[in-house]
Amino acid sequence: MVSTARPHDMGGKTADAIDTVDHGMAHWEKHANGFRMLLSAKGITRTDEMRRVAEDMGDRYYELTYFERHSESAKVILIERGILEETAIKLKVSEIRKKFEVPILDDDASDHHHEGDVDGSDNEQMPNETHLTNLAMQELLEERGLITADEVRRKIENFDMEYPGRGAKVVARAWTDENFKTFLLKDAKSAITSIGIDLETQSEIVVVENTPSTHNVIVCTLCSCYPRFLLGQPPTWYKSVAYRSRTVYEPRSVLSEFGTNLSEEVQIRVHDSNADMRYMVLPMKPAGTHDWSPEKLERIVSRDSLVGVTVPTLEVVN
Repeated sequence: MVSTARPHDMGGKTADAIDTVDHGMAHWEKHANGFRMLLSAKGITRTDEMRRVAEDMGDRYYELTYFERHSESAKVILIERGILEETAIKLKVSEIRKKFEVPILDDDASDHHHEGDVDGSDNEQMPNETHLTNLAMQELLEERGLITADEVRRKIENFDMEYPGRGAKVVARAWTDENFKTFLLKDAKSAITSIGIDLETQSEIVVVENTPSTHNVIVCTLCSCYPRFLLGQPPTWYKSVAYRSRTVYEPRSVLSEFGTNLSEEVQIRVHDSNADMRYMVLPMKPAGTHDWSPEKLERIVSRDSLVGVTVPTLEVVN
């Protein structure tokens, strides 16, 4: 019998312990993310299409890394829509590869910045095939006037500098403004927009509040849906098979691996994100911070506490 199982939905499957360390992103991964998010923002690709292509990969889904899967899916969609052609992409990849084939003039590589050292972020002489393909697709789309290099650059910079601090600002405002907190829990997207945060193309957002009796944790069992325009790029562990699988059926054990140990009296609620709905946790305000300014409160609100795997502590504030 041929298996009809699809690879995308990880929820409830058996998995090993979670690597709770965020291993960050290489330059090619940051480019892949910025490029893909720009395509989505411009309506050139859609999340449901990306998911459908990834599902059709079958066993190959497990052979590719997160950004390799998304990059390949974007390529398939661009070809399906008639925006790009496979032959044109291959030719452009060859052109770009030649730009990186610069001969090394001497053995003292430390004194030179070679062209293959992309933006000084990677030490490899030649970009990997996924990065070459993304660069090729970007150039072809630029030639068609559909995107610009500056738009891709701004996306990458926003994910590095702008988006990651937004969630903390929202929480600090809710902790110090009861009216805003009420608005946030009722209509999160409108409340966030009202304080000057542009959520761009972000899907609907629901903010769930932690209380002494209830703790919330966020997961996406499908393709790692995440409020990127509010929290930045999801950490490595959020995209992992282990986190996506286990959080829905043993959240207490998952939290303990992050060092968050809750009493049995505290109910844990798991919220599964999707393409149309994203979630953010409103943590409880720690004791001893009643007279703190919003700016100081922001410093104790971590990304992990907004996902719900940790809680804010005063230890990070000098």
